[in-house]
Amino acid sequence: MIFFHRSVYLIDFLEGITDIHNHLLPGIDDGAPDLETTINMIQAMKDIGVRNAIATPHTMEDYYQNDVASITANFQETTKALEATAARGFIRNAASEYMMDGQWNQLIEEGAYLCLHKNYLLTELSYFQRPDPLETWVFKMCQKGLIPILAHPERYAYLHSVNRLTDLKNRGFELQLNLLSLSDHYGEQVHAKAISLLDKGLYEYLGTDAHHLTHLEKIKNIKIKKKHLPSLKKLVEHHKQVFDL
Repeated sequence: MIFFHRSVYLIDFLEGITDIHNHLLPGIDDGAPDLETTINMIQAMKDIGVRNAIATPHTMEDYYQNDVASITANFQETTKALEATAARGFIRNAASEYMMDGQWNQLIEEGAYLCLHKNYLLTELSYFQRPDPLETWVFKMCQKGLIPILAHPERYAYLHSVNRLTDLKNRGFELQLNLLSLSDHYGEQVHAKAISLLDKGLYEYLGTDAHHLTHLEKIKNIKIKKKHLPSLKKLVEHHKQVFDL
């Protein structure tokens, strides 16, 4: 007799989450270019179980010079425009994905940043080179009572060892998994690293990092091996406990 087993899909475990990493706000970075795309992306998020989202456009010194004022204005304008649509209320608030670059020390010193929720701050690193003052920056963030979340650590090739990531966690960082890293979207090495970090329990949070519809369509089709499900369930539960918005 042949037994057929239902495939286990990632989205089977995403019901009710708040997405803390995405590029939904229109025309502000390399994410949604217009309001129509924002609306379509929100519907696609709902289709995979996401309950709501905190918008996190890029802030980068040389590319996306967003600041508190520009992000807040875009969020307020977008929220108003969404009121007459089925997407109303989905974007709960706006923060940013902050590149830790040449302007980062000044932003921290001046308090010129937007937190995801309470004191949680979403950060990212260059994919090419580890910043020399990284330990100093995380120390300053923690001194200010912030909880820095490092986006997609599986994608930084120079943070290849568990020991390096554990050191950053010991210094105060918490880690956010990109859902697309559970597929081969970023390459097999990133996928293998993401699975390893997941199974070792090193992630605290997850996010779509969706820039456009195709990202969400790919997430919808990601399958998870049953041996990884306990780690995934634990991660989702912790994420929901912190970001129950």
